[in-house]
Amino acid sequence: MSGQRILISLVVLVTVVSCTAMAGITLQASIETGTSVYKTGSIYVASTPSGASAILDGGARYLSTPGTFTGIDPGTHVVKVTRQGFFPKSSTVKVTAGSTENVIVTLDPVSNPGGLSISSEPRGASLYVDDRYMGKTNQVVGNLAPGTHAVRISEAGYVAWEKDVTVTSGAVAQVSAILEPEVSPLSGDILVASTPPGAAVYIDSDYRGLTIPDDLLDINDLSPGQHELVVMKPGYQVFSAPVSVEAGQIVQVLAPLASTYHGVASAEIASNPAGADVFVNSVYVGVTPLSFNDIPPGDYTVNITMEGYLPFSTSGQVARGQDIHVFASLSPLAIPQPVESPTQKAPVGLLTILASGIIIVIALYPIKRA
Repeated sequence: MSGQRILISLVVLVTVVSCTAMAGITLQASIETGTSVYKTGSIYVASTPSGASAILDGGARYLSTPGTFTGIDPGTHVVKVTRQGFFPKSSTVKVTAGSTENVIVTLDPVSNPGGLSISSEPRGASLYVDDRYMGKTNQVVGNLAPGTHAVRISEAGYVAWEKDVTVTSGAVAQVSAILEPEVSPLSGDILVASTPPGAAVYIDSDYRGLTIPDDLLDINDLSPGQHELVVMKPGYQVFSAPVSVEAGQIVQVLAPLASTYHGVASAEIASNPAGADVFVNSVYVGVTPLSFNDIPPGDYTVNITMEGYLPFSTSGQVARGQDIHVFASLSPLAIPQPVESPTQKAPVGLLTILASGIIIVIALYPIKRA
């Protein structure tokens, strides 16, 4: 019996060694011929603070940090990370097939930011600054780092308007855009909304922005044919659907998102101007607009501040299952008036008191006649 066991063990060992040798020969042959199962690589992007815009190769693709660019061709690529109130940073990455490269950056805050006052004709178009949705025109976007910023204004049925605009410290630059109607367009548009809003929208695996509270996200210049629409938000089930696009046509899609959490709430916080600092229960959480999920019930205080504007504050109790919307219309601080020195002009009240005193003295001490 022991001899049979030894014989079986030897057979198994020979089989394993043979398989390993064959695998080694196959792997070596694969290496020698230069073939690989993987044709593309990936780039993982993270930032401190999170929620920044990561732009790949000048706008070929973009995402919100943290996130991963997948299906990247081997070679050298440039990733730019931007966020309101912080200086942008760029990294050059060499991608190889079958690997994931990491881009992890810490953004430096801006001490003296500037802003943009952006208007468009027609009014009410979707506004993006550095590929981040800022709301509808016309409005002021503040808390921007000095330097060049990419402004994009889009509206269904119109040619998208794009321009690089320079922002200087402590100043608000004026930007005016006139959108041209599409004539015999070769592409179509998709308008996307979700319940709740603040969900990431992907078309054919490319990130195209976040759904907007009480409005539609415009996705323009899509080639005719069928496209795969995916809408994702943390705490909710993924919504996906094929969408057929025709040249010159506008397709509207509403994505109802089913919650995967129970007993929690969500919140959307926005301001005009956008880019204001947000504090929840005295803890800094980012700049407007913001979206939160998985919020436990309780009492909350939200403070929204921006340099040059009066602060905004609101408090309340959050109940289970609520969708909270906080919008702050910030008022500019009043310009202080110059104060005249006492030597220039005495207060009227003081002159009145002095005059009264003189009259009283005269009444008490009548002038003697000679």
